Formats: sequence, C-alpha cells, structure tokens
Amino acid sequence: MNARSAEASLDAVAESNGEGIDAGGAPLEDRSAALAEVARQHHAPLVRFLTQRTGSVEVAKEIAQDAYVKVLAVERQGSIASLANYLWRCALNLMTDHGRRRGVRERFVQAVRTEAEQLAPSAEAVVDARQRLEIIEQALGHLPPRCFEAFTLRVVQGLPFDEVGQAMGISGRMAKIYVARALAYLHASLDDGDGGSAAP
Repeated sequence: MNARSAEASLDAVAESNGEGIDAGGAPLEDRSAALAEVARQHHAPLVRFLTQRTGSVEVAKEIAQDAYVKVLAVERQGSIASLANYLWRCALNLMTDHGRRRGVRERFVQAVRTEAEQLAPSAEAVVDARQRLEIIEQALGHLPPRCFEAFTLRVVQGLPFDEVGQAMGISGRMAKIYVARALAYLHASLDDGDGGSAAP
C-alpha cells in the first residue's frame, strides 16, 4: 500500500469511528481531555492498523503513543479540522519514518555482513563480527532522528557534508557535528559491548 492509499484508509477508519473533536485554543487540560476522548474512540483501531502495517504490536503501540504526543504538542489545535484525522496522519508519518529507518539499518548491516563474508575470516572472527553487528544494529536504532539521518546520508549514501546539510536544511558544519555524535555513540556502544548506551 502506497502513502496515498494508506492516507485514504486512515481517513475512512477515522471517519467510521466518529468525528474528530475540535479542541480549539483551549488550555492544556482541555486539550488533554479532548485527546483522551479521541484516544478512547480510536486507540484500538489505530493500533490494529499500525500492527498490520509494521508486523509488531509493540512497535504499533510505540508509534501510537508518539502520535498522541505530537497532537498534544500542537499549540493551535483550533486550526485542526478533525483531531482524530490529525492523529491518524501523525501515526502514518511516524510509521513511514519507522519503516525508512528500519530499512536503512537492515541495508547497512547487510552490506557490512556481505563484506565480512567476502574476506573469509576464521570462525572465531565470524562470531565476533556477528556480535559487533548486532551491537551496531541496536545502537543505530537508539540514535536521535537527526543524528540517524545525518549518519545515513554521510556514511551509508556517501554524500559530502555540504550536501548532507542541504538535504537536512542545516549547515554542513552542523551535519558534521551530528555525524560525529552518531559515530561516537556507535563506538561507545561497541566499547561497552551492547547497544544500550545513553543516546547522544
């Protein structure tokens, strides 16, 4: 399913579960109450939809939670015609980002694995390499979005820092800082022997 058809599905499901609640420019408490009512009506179908697309109920729940946070963070909710539709669209965008990040991680790890296999190392070296790959894969999943994007553009796609900055809407110097943070975190994770070091 492409993004356009997925959005159509989201609209249909959102509408079938009742009209979205317009919280207007209400205080945070009122906006929270409005979002809570939307969650009561839409949480179950939203999680089912995300589970079908991601293949993981845990990932689906995390994406749904992040979508609630994004909706609640909107200062001018009065400009949102339907709080429910906005919630679903936020979830779709987050799901797309998650899929893109997972795809990049998988391609990066596969490339490293293929290169290691071509070197025909010893059995001990193979085991060590696999363990390090697992650590790297976990660590990549813990990188902040901006660090992950800069790392992907620079290290995986091989773009110069100036082009990385242009793609991200930042300076080349800032892109270099993001990549340096990502690499430092990956090295720290390898040194610690796990992918759970504090993210940069």
